[in-house]
Amino acid sequence: MSKEKRADITVSVDVSKIVRNVSIAGVLIVGIIFGCNTYRKVLQWERDEY
Repeated sequence: MSKEKRADITVSVDVSKIVRNVSIAGVLIVGIIFGCNTYRKVLQWERDEY
């Protein structure tokens, strides 16, 4: 008689949370990129005025 060991693994994936977090991360990344570009343009405009 052989004894078999069994393991039952249940993985639950909450797609709505993943999509929400990816969307928030995307918005933050785009905001940081546009914010940096705008900040650089403002600094350039200030340098050009003086």
